[in-house]
Amino acid sequence: MTMLEAWLLLDEGAIRQVAGNPKGKMNLSLPKAASVERIADPKQQLKDALAQASGLTGRRLADFQKMQRFSKNRQRLLELLDHDGNVKNVPSWRAFVAELEEGLRTASS
Repeated sequence: MTMLEAWLLLDEGAIRQVAGNPKGKMNLSLPKAASVERIADPKQQLKDALAQASGLTGRRLADFQKMQRFSKNRQRLLELLDHDGNVKNVPSWRAFVAELEEGLRTASS
């Protein structure tokens, strides 16, 4: 899951949308595609980015950050991921897509 969460960090618009604050202006300190694979804990950084993007504080922020909610937020981010966006510049994403395409070709033969 580590690479998945790293890839999700590259779509600021999706993060803001999933956080419920699509027009938010706060800085999310998201990584560039060139460095996303080197993040030590992308899951935590994604949680932090979602929390920051939400604009919530106090009890509402605590509720937003609960693990069950994070799983749903991660799933929604994956659904919204722009495959033609920044993620296409990440080597691990390109390798994933190539393996998936090869698997689909093999399965259809």
